[in-house]
Amino acid sequence: MITVIIRGDSMWPTLRDGDSVEFEPIESSVLKIGDIVLAQHPLTPNIRLVKRISEIVEKRYFIEGDNPDPLASEDSHNFGPVDRNAIMGFRRQGLKEQTRLVWPSKA
Repeated sequence: MITVIIRGDSMWPTLRDGDSVEFEPIESSVLKIGDIVLAQHPLTPNIRLVKRISEIVEKRYFIEGDNPDPLASEDSHNFGPVDRNAIMGFRRQGLKEQTRLVWPSKA
């Protein structure tokens, strides 16, 4: 499993800033539309993205954030579809079991 902490609001309302999410390595898995994936940013290799597969065209994946605000997510709308080798992990099951990190309030 690959565990990441969500930074930003591109996957809101599904995932929130600070959520801890586990991804399965893709290995030989078949990726499907609707899967949430952990991918390497195609233009900035040291950045990892968490997005949802919305379209598959000729073995390339169009990934986008869940946030309905089009300016809230840098995704395939900005850089086009990504190759499978850019995808590091995936989630197919629901996210109800995810862990939300709650920071104590400063009183």
